Amino acid sequence: MKLSKTLIVLFSLVCLMGYSQKKKVAVITFYAGKAIDLSEVDAAADFIAKNTKLSEDPNFNLSAPLENFHKAFFNDYVDQFDFELIPEEKVLALPEYKAFEADYGSYKNIGGQDAFEVVDGYKVVQGIGSRLEVKNLKPIAEALGADAIMFVRLNYKFKKTGIGKLGYYSIQASVSIDLFSKDNKSIFQFSEIAGSKKKAVMVGGIPVMTPEKIQPMCESATEELIKDMNKKIERLAKKANKKLN
Repeated sequence: MKLSKTLIVLFSLVCLMGYSQKKKVAVITFYAGKAIDLSEVDAAADFIAKNTKLSEDPNFNLSAPLENFHKAFFNDYVDQFDFELIPEEKVLALPEYKAFEADYGSYKNIGGQDAFEVVDGYKVVQGIGSRLEVKNLKPIAEALGADAIMFVRLNYKFKKTGIGKLGYYSIQASVSIDLFSKDNKSIFQFSEIAGSKKKAVMVGGIPVMTPEKIQPMCESATEELIKDMNKKIERLAKKANKKLN
């Protein structure tokens, strides 16, 4: 009788240990879009062409702000979540991941430049069609022993202040963090946005589309985004942790 009770206690402890194990999460994309959203300023064809030309300019480089956000994400944000993050090097070294080609992945602009800035080793897996991509990524998640996969993306957009052709413009940086189970169930989708402290005067009602003008504002907006995330990550993590358990 005593033996039976002991076995029951041991079995219960094993079950509790199993249930208390942290979920394993793999980050499978970490990138920034180089085309800047124009919707709040002007949708004219000429302006769109200038934006495309900017994203094709080799002097327009978002690697520094992207790397700063990447560093903050892994050093400061991840520990707030109640999951075990699979090391980046393990994800990026996986042969199945290296061979993976997303249905909505990276592409080149007309000028042959990359449309995205990507953290070294990562694949671009766009938010468009995330559900389809999660399904395609399931074999990779299983090879990694991951319960869930995470998408991290930075985007930039113009913010206009003033009336008509008069006024100023700044840049807003936004981050999207989406977490899906390997079985394609949405666990959480989060976004945050912050504006640059740097501003510039409009010329003829539109921003001056040069790397010298735009890049410092992208960097400034990313710095403000990191500050905002530092304030909100604890609240986000609490909500996410409830869904993860």
